Amino acid sequence: MTAFELTTEHIEQRNTATDCARMGTRIEEYRTREARDNPELLIRAEASLAAPAGEIPEIAAQELDAGILGEAIKRHGALIVRGMFPAASMATLRQAADKVIDACADPEADKTAARGHYFNPPNNLRSIMPNKDRELGNTRNFHRTSGSAMCVEAPSVAESLLELYEQHGLKELVTQYLGEAPCLSVKKWVLRRSLLPVAEAGWHQDGAFMGTDINTINMWIPLNECGGTTGAPGMDVVPQRLYGIASAEGAQFEWSVSDSHVQGDFAGNEPTAPVFQAGDAFFFDHLFLHRTQYRTDFTRTRYAIETWFFGATAFPKNQIPLAW
Repeated sequence: MTAFELTTEHIEQRNTATDCARMGTRIEEYRTREARDNPELLIRAEASLAAPAGEIPEIAAQELDAGILGEAIKRHGALIVRGMFPAASMATLRQAADKVIDACADPEADKTAARGHYFNPPNNLRSIMPNKDRELGNTRNFHRTSGSAMCVEAPSVAESLLELYEQHGLKELVTQYLGEAPCLSVKKWVLRRSLLPVAEAGWHQDGAFMGTDINTINMWIPLNECGGTTGAPGMDVVPQRLYGIASAEGAQFEWSVSDSHVQGDFAGNEPTAPVFQAGDAFFFDHLFLHRTQYRTDFTRTRYAIETWFFGATAFPKNQIPLAW
């Protein structure tokens, strides 16, 4: 792993026009591209080992390679990698997240001429959405009310993140894991800043709304200590390899899973809430069952970055893929 550090100066010295144009090109590369019919899936129940109960494997960053990642996802559905990124880079990204989320929280921000490193959406962001203004408006409103923002709204931050990922071997790792070049997602590449008090979020598998005929790996990066009893919400997770979408019966949404179902139907795999440190990386796929950690006594804000990667021929078109 490299010692590359991401700093505020690095972000703010970038050329905003160049970054915006580059992000627009990444989006445009997938405008007319369609996923392959019946792709070869990485996770298939009939070809997988029996899933052990009640554990998510953990390794140090220097141990990580595509084989270890693949085996962990295949058998457990997830992998925690400790110390994946430097703490100083995470501090930079906390500050960047504040600036991007605050800028995106202003409904008038997109109408102003004064754009910069923390808000400068590419011109084709609106036209790439299935329902244009309506879809983009709804997506932005969802993020405003949940304390988050799409990375592509701030191309200089997004391009800095891609540089950080490449410097730490992520592009090669994800390519080897997926078996082909990866793409990212406009909708599922997100800066997060938790709201307090924390609302009880629905248990879900992202495949319930992305689809299951895809190959994925998600990298969730906590930017500060969170989870367990730290006072900042991490994730509640069901530590079990799943091969399909769990029942939505009794849940609030058609894509979610009820708390009673989670508590009652996973004997030996009861939900757990791992403790994370800034710079850890939590990898899981679209069938992994999880939610934002829920307790009534959280007092600290949690910052995180969520980046979903898809195979270049096995992606969910509805999440607006973009080239890496």
